[in-house]
Parts: sequence; C-alpha cells; structure tokens
Amino acid sequence: MFAKRRFVRLSNGTELKTPILLPSFSSKGFPKVQKILKACEEYIADQVLVSAYDISYGLLLPELDFASAIFLDSGGYEASKDSDLSEIYEGDHSPREWSPEKYDDVVRNWSSLSPTIFTSFDHPKYRVDTKDQIERARRLPIPLGEHARSILFKPEGEKGIRLHLDRVTPHLGKLREFAIVGVTEKEIGDSILNRMANVARLRKALDRHHPDLPIHIFGSLDTISTYLFFLAGADIFDGLTWLRYAFADGDTVYRHSFGALKMPISMNSDIVEGCCWSNNYQYMQQMRLNMSKHVNDSEFEHFGKHSELIRSAYQAMCAEIAGD
Repeated sequence: MFAKRRFVRLSNGTELKTPILLPSFSSKGFPKVQKILKACEEYIADQVLVSAYDISYGLLLPELDFASAIFLDSGGYEASKDSDLSEIYEGDHSPREWSPEKYDDVVRNWSSLSPTIFTSFDHPKYRVDTKDQIERARRLPIPLGEHARSILFKPEGEKGIRLHLDRVTPHLGKLREFAIVGVTEKEIGDSILNRMANVARLRKALDRHHPDLPIHIFGSLDTISTYLFFLAGADIFDGLTWLRYAFADGDTVYRHSFGALKMPISMNSDIVEGCCWSNNYQYMQQMRLNMSKHVNDSEFEHFGKHSELIRSAYQAMCAEIAGD
C-alpha cells in the first residue's frame, strides 16, 4: 500500500500531518484574486497555497496569517503561458518579467507569522538539469523560523514537456534539506494510469533514500484524481479547480449547474460563485477525512460513489508497476 499518513517536518520540529488538500489562489484566470482570498478568509483555517509572483506584483497582499501554514509557490505558473489540466481554455494571459532574483526578494522580505513552505524556483526560461535544480533550491535564502523547503522537479531544458524519472531518481539521495518533493500532474505522465504509475515509482524510489518524505502533486485537486494520486503514494494536492468548478456527490461539475441543483434558480450568480467556494472547501475537508479513513482500514468505500472506479484504477496501477 502506497497511501500512508506522513508528515511535513518544519525547521523547528513542528510537523504538518498529511494528507493535505490546499485551496490555492492565483491571479492567472482570477484577476480579482485578492478579493476572492478576502472572502475565503472567513472560513479557511488551515493551509493555503499562494504565488510569490502575485505578491511581488501587488496582486495579492502578503497578510496571510489566518492560515495555519502557507505553501509559497515560486510563480512559474503565473509567469508563463502554460495551462494546467483543469483549465477549459488558454486565455490571453500576458505574464510579466519573472526571475530567480525577483523570487529571492519575496522570500527575503517574508514576514508572515504562519509557518511557510518555500517552493523551489520554476520558470520555463530558467530550466536546468536536475542536479542544478537541487543546487538552486538549496541556495534559496529562506528566513529563520518555522519554515521549510520544497523542491519542485521540472523537465530539463526550456522545451521539455515531461518529467523523466530516470533523470530524477539518481539524485534523490541529495534531498536531505527538503521537507517535500513536488511534481506537476501535467508533467509526470501522459495518461492517468501513466501518471499514477510514475508517482508510485517516485514514491518507491524516494523511500529508499528518505522514507516517507511527502510528495506534492502541483495542479491536481478534484474529486477523483486527488484520490488516485493519493493511492499512488502522494500526500499534498493543490490546484485552482476548487475555484473554477463545484465539488458535488463525487463529481467536479460546472459551477452554475451546481447552483441550479442546490439553490433557487433566481439566485444571483455572484452569490452562487461564493457559495461554491465555501462548499468546495468543506468538501475538501471531507475528502481529507476519507483518505485518512482509508489509511486506517484500506477500504475503498470511503471514496464514495466512484469507489469501484478508484479501486479498479489502483489495481491497474499496481499491475503496471509490477516487477519494476
């Protein structure tokens, strides 16, 4: 069994228990991101993910002390035209200048009272090989306090679109300074099965060097794939799906269809939108509990109406990696 309860270990001995489902905030696709965050502060009490790019350009204020912990993304998503798998179209996003130096400035000036996990720098124009990714991440000047480093492995070279594990696994013994290893859903494989299998392979390879070091799947947070990657050995999940869609009865649905199903059809669309965010956050809390229940007894029924699909996908993944 790959799914376990693991811990993110911060520099002063504090631990964050997994699984962790991160409500994420980004200006990419959400130009009023600060207004959205302010509305969500009313009910979010645990961890969140925000972008250093948004903070650097004043699109998001760094006053985030309502969160029990902050995952600070390095801004590669906002600084590029790349889309994630939950986007329904590629909009006219015009990224501004972004560099390791700009990210370093945000980190050096970080003053939040909440424990913070600083993700390694990522930008399509600054792609380097895996060894150099690790060295660059080590040099990130994180402040003293209840903090930690996370390394996000990226494809090598500016034109790389897939992360090749055979380029990563020889370097896994060098990750002693990191509390988390991250990959993106889009880059870890070209199908759901391939992605699950590669996450499981990464889990097995990591455990040979750093047993139970948590894996973070960037850009993956919905009602089905989150469970699938959890069963493959991942621990932390983030994405903007929770802002784009609605989570309901095991499915990720069109937001206004959720409004028609759950609210009077006369309800103002802005109110429907806010209700969806609140609903999705609560749904994520239940998902986390379902995952913890599975760790306790290995039963798939905790995953709800799609439990047989999820069981079948897990069995297919196990068959795929058998003999590796």
